[in-house]
Amino acid sequence: MKAGFIGYGSFAKKINILFSYTNLVDEFLFFHPQKTIEGLFCTTKLEDLFECDFIVIVSPDWTHGQYLRQLQDYKGYVFCEKIPVISREDLSFLKNQNNPLVYFDFNFRKSYMYSLFQEYKDKILYINHRMGHGLALKEKYKNNWRSNIYYTPLGVFQLSGIHFFDLLVFCFGSPLSYRMAARNISSFGDAIDNFAISLEFENKIFADLFFSYTSAYQFSTDITTTDELIEYNGRELIVKGPRETFDVDGLYTHPPVVLEKKMDLYNDSLNNSISYFLDVVKSGGTFYETFLESNLKSTELFLDILDNLKDNWRDR
Repeated sequence: MKAGFIGYGSFAKKINILFSYTNLVDEFLFFHPQKTIEGLFCTTKLEDLFECDFIVIVSPDWTHGQYLRQLQDYKGYVFCEKIPVISREDLSFLKNQNNPLVYFDFNFRKSYMYSLFQEYKDKILYINHRMGHGLALKEKYKNNWRSNIYYTPLGVFQLSGIHFFDLLVFCFGSPLSYRMAARNISSFGDAIDNFAISLEFENKIFADLFFSYTSAYQFSTDITTTDELIEYNGRELIVKGPRETFDVDGLYTHPPVVLEKKMDLYNDSLNNSISYFLDVVKSGGTFYETFLESNLKSTELFLDILDNLKDNWRDR
């Protein structure tokens, strides 16, 4: 198969490598509107990509809308990195188009965490997820589009947090309520580099999410259910239970470990997402997600959160 790529940054290179590892893609054509890139088979004409079996959009978030519009006459498949779009106008376009050949890479939907949420859906009481690293404290950050609030109006939440947020919305629906806090700490940019949000869902699940570009590395999830405690530390999943665990005095005590499973949640899910996409392309099928109301629900809620945040800042 032949793949067209829109985007050539570090993440585009990672996606390109993952597609090549499948041994299903033997030719790659990269597009840039103004220049060619050394070492890559490139074009400055977007229409050249129309000859490809599929096109991958891994350009900056704020460009997705314009490229999806320009590709509306393309008859092949499209793999678009999250977040699909960051404006109401572009979201309306996607909903009206409703193209079953376009796939949005919310890869946590293909993760082990998704399976856990489905398995424990009726037992989950509370979810706490934390993601962070120190990108915004590096000087090179100031020359990166991610540091500019114009291009990334919700900063770290938009760029990294949207994955887990989308997973919650995809599994549990729109939250009944939410509270959020956003901060810019880094002097190398004005984009939001710390973001926290607390959510309550209809099935009585509470969730707290925290995302940071100014912390030590962390990627962890804790899930409290009515019978088990589930912990993921970025390398290993640990399940403890049952609830009815007592000490010698008959008092509740810490439950023992009943399962330990090593995994790389993010990279495993990214590989699964790409495999799923290629399976559909090979079969000539369509993406079932297109017809689900939940497919773009997290993008719609993202825009609601953005509007609320603008209103709150305006009132200060």
